[in-house]
Amino acid sequence: MNNIFYSREELNYEQKAKEFFSREITPHIEPMDREGEYPYELLRKLASQRYIGVKFPEEYGGAGKNIFYETIINEVTGSTSIALACARSVPHHVGHCIRFFGGEHLRRKYLPPIFGAKKICSECVTEPTGGSDVARMKTTAIRKGNKYILNGRKRFMANGMVADYVLVFAVTNPEVHPRNGISAFMVERQTLGIRALKEFDTLGWKGLGIVSELIFDGAEVDAENIVGGENNGFSIIMDMLDNERVVVAAGLIGSAMTCFDIAVKYSRQRTAFHRTLSQFEAVSFKIADMATKIEAARALRIKAARLIDTGAKATKEAAMAKVFAAELAFDIISNSMQIMGGIGITTVYPVERHFRDARVAMISVGTNEIMKLVIQREIYRQYFD
Repeated sequence: MNNIFYSREELNYEQKAKEFFSREITPHIEPMDREGEYPYELLRKLASQRYIGVKFPEEYGGAGKNIFYETIINEVTGSTSIALACARSVPHHVGHCIRFFGGEHLRRKYLPPIFGAKKICSECVTEPTGGSDVARMKTTAIRKGNKYILNGRKRFMANGMVADYVLVFAVTNPEVHPRNGISAFMVERQTLGIRALKEFDTLGWKGLGIVSELIFDGAEVDAENIVGGENNGFSIIMDMLDNERVVVAAGLIGSAMTCFDIAVKYSRQRTAFHRTLSQFEAVSFKIADMATKIEAARALRIKAARLIDTGAKATKEAAMAKVFAAELAFDIISNSMQIMGGIGITTVYPVERHFRDARVAMISVGTNEIMKLVIQREIYRQYFD
């Protein structure tokens, strides 16, 4: 990476992370995918290096960095596994809401065990009848004294089956526009009235504990566990998503880079018709296109992260980074398979695993279509508002 984009400190941080992953993480990643094992031990290893909660203050168990460093770590994680990058970054998403919108008592209670991988967390937004249309969620939280009573269903929560804590978004005022009537709550998973249905068997992201539905049936949560005050949940979701999408984009770029690296090396080793594959323009032109897209994706990710770290709004840039990374990752990994031929679809190489994970990423954290909806909306606002 040219240091016009990274400082010397950032380059050193990235290199140290790559060395740690190569030694401690990558050799042990396959059971997560092949056997559906949740990566408890791998997350504990990451926590030991403060690679969880990278952008959060050290007093809460973080590394005291910023979101740019968070994207560095998620890119390195994604180069090993998109699924592990998701498990590693969920604490970032939940932690962001608590750190910037929750009270100090919530920060002290929940952030250290989450960033230390002593407790697993999950975010509950999507429902069986709606995902992208967040404002139309149906889960309710009705106040009774110093408690809120949760009723409803959530779906597709990474870490949901194994979570100790869940950040739940629910309607607290059904009489107003949904954007003005949603609240967020930190809920402990063992609370009475919460149960999970069977875990989905998904195309990719194996081992993430993605539940079919998490059901809230009269579950009580203390009023002090509300995050950001009553009816402020929608703005919290929107703020979280800007940060979340940049981090997710980084993980996808890391995955694409790994498969690109494998394809480039394979094209120089494999021969056909008395030439290496790299000597065929049908292959080498693919390599050129792939390299160009990776550079463009990293530039978008860098810009979005830098904007956020300066305190600027980055809704458009975060959506651009995420949709471009999702599309390029799937495209690059698919082309890597094509270059490698039959061996590319076997488990001899991790390309087929990255392929399955990348396809899921085109739907998660906002589908590609929703990202484009966000981008065009922000562009028209710039021109006409």
